[in-house]
Amino acid sequence: MTDQNNQTNEDNTNNLSIERKNAAIVLANEFMGQATLGEALSQVSLNALIQLAQNKAVEQGQQQVQEMTDEQVDQLLEVVAQKQQQTEAAAQQAVSEISKQTATS
Repeated sequence: MTDQNNQTNEDNTNNLSIERKNAAIVLANEFMGQATLGEALSQVSLNALIQLAQNKAVEQGQQQVQEMTDEQVDQLLEVVAQKQQQTEAAAQQAVSEISKQTATS
């Protein structure tokens, strides 16, 4: 009899747990349906959002590269190298101009 009561109690507990899980899902869905962007974002840390965005960007980049030919990849890398050289040249020029201005002051 005690074993049967224990089994019944366990079944009730399991059913209650399932009911509680279902209730939690209902409340979560309700929250998501009514949440503003600000409320939704307040539930996630900035680091988690940044990590998510980085992962998505890497995933998209990998997908695009898989669809490219070797020639397209080489062209892309050449453009990036040229832009990097231009950026470095502009930075060097800015440093030179600032150095001249501070030297004459």
